[in-house]
Amino acid sequence: MSILAGRVAVVTGASSGIGEACAIEFVNRGAKVVLAARRIERLEGLVAKIEAMGGEALAIATDVTDEDAVRNLFAQAVAKFGTVDVLINNAGIAENTPVHETSLEQWSQVINTNLTSAFLCAKHAWPIFLKGGHGRIVNVGSISAKVPRSECPSYTASKYGLAGLTHALAVDGRDSNIAVSIFHPGIVATEIMPGSVKLPEDFAATPEEAAGIIVHMCDLPDHLNFYEALMVQNKLPFLGRG
Repeated sequence: MSILAGRVAVVTGASSGIGEACAIEFVNRGAKVVLAARRIERLEGLVAKIEAMGGEALAIATDVTDEDAVRNLFAQAVAKFGTVDVLINNAGIAENTPVHETSLEQWSQVINTNLTSAFLCAKHAWPIFLKGGHGRIVNVGSISAKVPRSECPSYTASKYGLAGLTHALAVDGRDSNIAVSIFHPGIVATEIMPGSVKLPEDFAATPEEAAGIIVHMCDLPDHLNFYEALMVQNKLPFLGRG
């Protein structure tokens, strides 16, 4: 039986793509899920789908860059299910603008959505983990935290920062049985990168393929941490020398 059976997972960015696929896979392994995103109608549709599967889910409209909204997210999760065992920091946006054309507003939006939101969610999950005696966080990073694409300074900085946050929290959580890890996807056909859906079928990954890895990283005994995973296309020029 999966260790996730009966556990409670909070998934941000759950209204589509990797987040939605993670929620369904958690339920397949017996977990209860708390779904966070701004689009409540999408979340409610996902709740209906999960309930039709025989699972339990709670939808909470959440702006993960707003601390009051994040505080409410975890308060409602605990009120409904009693605790939180797993946090998937999946909320994110993409930005593809050269540095000299990037406005401070654009920069701040990307950093707040991709990095500050993960800090806020970890901050409010942490006391629940401490009380429960265990916890697990998986931050959804990017291959851009390994090899940046051109003209993406804000996105690249946010994902490098997320890797750094992961390192710091992994160290801080060790003595309290809190495992913190990061999953770096390559190209996934999701709404965040609409151009990727036009790629050949045997190139882009599906959200379900990414979610399978993320949930597998969570399906471990509490004393183990699947610290880092990287999913990359075989034909992507990530490795090798010219």
